[in-house]
Amino acid sequence: MQYAEHAPAQRLARHVSCLWSFESEAAAAPDRIVPDGRPELIIHFGAPYAEVDAGGRARVQARALFAGQITRPLKLRASGRAGVLAVRFHADGARAFLGIPMRGTSDARIALDDLWPAEGTRLAQAAAGARDHASRAAIAEQFVAERIAASAHEDDAVVRRSVERIEAARGQVELVELIASAGVGRRQLERRFADAVGIGPALLSAIFRFRSAFDLLEHDTSRPWTEAALAAGYYDQSHFIREFRRFVGCTPSEFLRTSEGIATALALP
Repeated sequence: MQYAEHAPAQRLARHVSCLWSFESEAAAAPDRIVPDGRPELIIHFGAPYAEVDAGGRARVQARALFAGQITRPLKLRASGRAGVLAVRFHADGARAFLGIPMRGTSDARIALDDLWPAEGTRLAQAAAGARDHASRAAIAEQFVAERIAASAHEDDAVVRRSVERIEAARGQVELVELIASAGVGRRQLERRFADAVGIGPALLSAIFRFRSAFDLLEHDTSRPWTEAALAAGYYDQSHFIREFRRFVGCTPSEFLRTSEGIATALALP
């Protein structure tokens, strides 16, 4: 298994958190993908992953797709030798890339060819023909930069400040505090988050808080569950386990026992 990650070019730093790539032989069991509060552009330069539903049925993903915010359990299964290149946006960073409101994109994986005919196919082919991670990343960065430049969208400064506050607090911020600092009403803030982020500020905070606890457990399996939960702002272990089931679909113990491949790699900060 090979995983590489690097910061975006300066021109994309406002909108993009990082770029990453992943290569591996086919995994034996489905991977559970963990929400992290950031949408992504996904390009399969290897065999595309398949999404597995609750009944065990699999649907192969498009070669190039936009993945909105993840708010509920998601399982992926490798269909062959995996090769993935991704552009991970900031929570509010993909709005300018898409050029359309983010509402409706949460828990959706949208084929790029459905957004821009033939562009997804072209992008996937270019990535598959690139010689290494750096070359693939440059192709993806150029595509993202061109789409942002073509968009008439202007970033929402109120949402940007609120997202930065949520990230800095690792999700441990009350909605009433966000509303007060934003200087707008609750409904207006939620509408603006739906447009720029795809989900509301309360749910984004819950995801960031959950992810901070998950990362502690993933990188230090000897750490007591209660300690990790309390460090992330949960009142007790049972509260954290409920959130784990909500976002991942299993208990922490089940996840660590069964997850391999891309799910484990994406647990890296």
